[in-house]
Amino acid sequence: MLLNENMFTEQLLVSVTKVYRKKVSGLVAHAGLMLNFEQGEQLVLHTNPERNTHLSTIEEFSDGERLVIKECFSATQEVVERIQSRLFTDLKYSVFNNCEHLVNEVLTGLPTSEQLKTSLTVSLVGTAVVACKAANRNATTLIIAALVFGGLGLYLEKQNQLSS
Repeated sequence: MLLNENMFTEQLLVSVTKVYRKKVSGLVAHAGLMLNFEQGEQLVLHTNPERNTHLSTIEEFSDGERLVIKECFSATQEVVERIQSRLFTDLKYSVFNNCEHLVNEVLTGLPTSEQLKTSLTVSLVGTAVVACKAANRNATTLIIAALVFGGLGLYLEKQNQLSS
């Protein structure tokens, strides 16, 4: 198979760009992969709870929010194959299969989410500190600490993703 042969109605995919926008909920940043074709056309590969993995126009993806453009990558054969695989696989959206997982899987082969990792790490460290320092180490206190620190981690990583 030739690179990108007949992939998107005979258009040649030349590069992909990681993009983010603020999510309507405001809690997280929404990630997508802008597909840049040789004739200047652009589509965004992303996933969400309503439609799972799909292609959208830039306007549909941005949903009225400012797009933050991150790294640009060549459309290698591996990237093209991963895009095709994800478009034709019925994976349901979830916390552990979210938009960042999709973008990173296409780019690197590894489905990871920085927002999820940071949230869980800060939650774990913060809860451990509370557990070591708190005179009252009951379950309710630790659950509240985990939620507060997890939210803080999520906020910090979202700010990082949405910075230009």
